[in-house]
Amino acid sequence: MNLMKTNLFVVSVLSLVACTTPTTVSSPAPLKGKPTAPVAVTAELMPKSAHVVVKFEGDAQDVEIGVSGVDGLVVEGPAVRLAKGAFSRGDTHGLDVTFTPGPSRSQLVVSVSGLFNGASRARVAAFTIGTGPLPESPGTVTTTDDGERVKVMPAATP
Repeated sequence: MNLMKTNLFVVSVLSLVACTTPTTVSSPAPLKGKPTAPVAVTAELMPKSAHVVVKFEGDAQDVEIGVSGVDGLVVEGPAVRLAKGAFSRGDTHGLDVTFTPGPSRSQLVVSVSGLFNGASRARVAAFTIGTGPLPESPGTVTTTDDGERVKVMPAATP
């Protein structure tokens, strides 16, 4: 019986260590769609905080960087972390974000907008925090005539 308790303790310690090890991830720019801001966003994720780095791949003015949470993640502090910033190609800007994660899997969202080479552009990056299933959202899943699955969401209540 002591061997069973020892094994359970070892598994518990290993899972605790795995949850507290920082993980660095990047959010790749989309290959299709509207032109986005020429920035690369990476984040070093920890259970209740993240260190986010935005690398500017072009000159930028009037830059605003914001952070928010999705699926239950609540960001501590102001939503806008930088306003009216100016950067040259190759510059980086780092920021620390503390948050309370959602009950299972949630998202930390970083948005960067501004004037890049004279054009207004924006980029949104999302980073997954936690594991488990996504929270259920209300709505009905149907299939269109083209065979695409879509979820019809109820109207918001005023």
